Amino acid sequence: MNYWAYWMSCSALTSLKLDRVSCTALPRIGIVLADTRQRAVLRKVVEACGFDITHCSGLAWDCAVRTVGAEVDAWLVSEDKIPVTLPLTAKQVPLVCGVSFVGESQSVLWRRAMEQKLTALTRNYQQICEANRAQNVWLLAASAGGLQAVREFLEGLDSFQDVAFVYAQHIEAEQSQQLVKMITRNTQWRAQMAIAGNLLTIGSVTVVPPERRIAMPNGLVTTLPSPWPGPYAPSIDIVATELAREYGSACGMIVFSGMGDDGVAGSRLICEKGGQVLVQSPADCTVPALSEAVLKHGAFHHSGNVDQLREAFIKWLNTRPDRGAVPSRGVVCGGE
Repeated sequence: MNYWAYWMSCSALTSLKLDRVSCTALPRIGIVLADTRQRAVLRKVVEACGFDITHCSGLAWDCAVRTVGAEVDAWLVSEDKIPVTLPLTAKQVPLVCGVSFVGESQSVLWRRAMEQKLTALTRNYQQICEANRAQNVWLLAASAGGLQAVREFLEGLDSFQDVAFVYAQHIEAEQSQQLVKMITRNTQWRAQMAIAGNLLTIGSVTVVPPERRIAMPNGLVTTLPSPWPGPYAPSIDIVATELAREYGSACGMIVFSGMGDDGVAGSRLICEKGGQVLVQSPADCTVPALSEAVLKHGAFHHSGNVDQLREAFIKWLNTRPDRGAVPSRGVVCGGE
């Protein structure tokens, strides 16, 4: 069962106990109500509480889940419309909270009740994140031409794997949100921007923002006041260094198509810490410079086309042997 397979009426949420919860992320909210006025009223309250609403419509709930389910962490639906079963095509089962408009005329009391439900919903969401904090974290590193390769890699990979991905792609800041949409709409993986308070959780892909530097101590995203140093944003080397020091042999990096040499130093450090490095073969890249740089000047274990990289990654997941000395040259498949 996917770890997001957890839903109930909000009346049961307040009974949960929270121990050592450090996640402060807010769930992305979806609203499904047939009544236009009720949707507007509820949306205003939810937004005033600081939540990001990624879907708001009068669609049937199962239709909404099929359409944008991977972009929503928690749904608000009418109490008399709480679903009994989930659409079989849904990628993940999010939290579902029943909303009643009885007593709405007493707006202060109704708003207070809604705020309490949202607080309980958030606490439950954060507890689920904590329970699924990833122990194995891999970096997807790409630059020019890498987006399609990353998408192809994830499309063929089951999100039930016991791993989280961090995705560092050289891209303009205004385009970074498109990476999240690309992943959620075309793969089984849950994608999110690296926002302060988010956790690296099993089955997730966290997109590193180019406009601000981040750190990930113990898998908890924090933002730093300084920008990414150097010519690359985000810096693959800095993200790789962060993950190598935090996760050691439980981390790895997959280098895809791109320009420049950002990732060479990071590949060496990941290998030094006992992690794995896979590199897309230059012959398979739209732009081969980055792969060529890592193969020539960095450290790696395996190089091949996207399908071969996926196979090598799955093999690592299934075996995870104790690793001693790390080779500076690895197995090359699919041409250099």
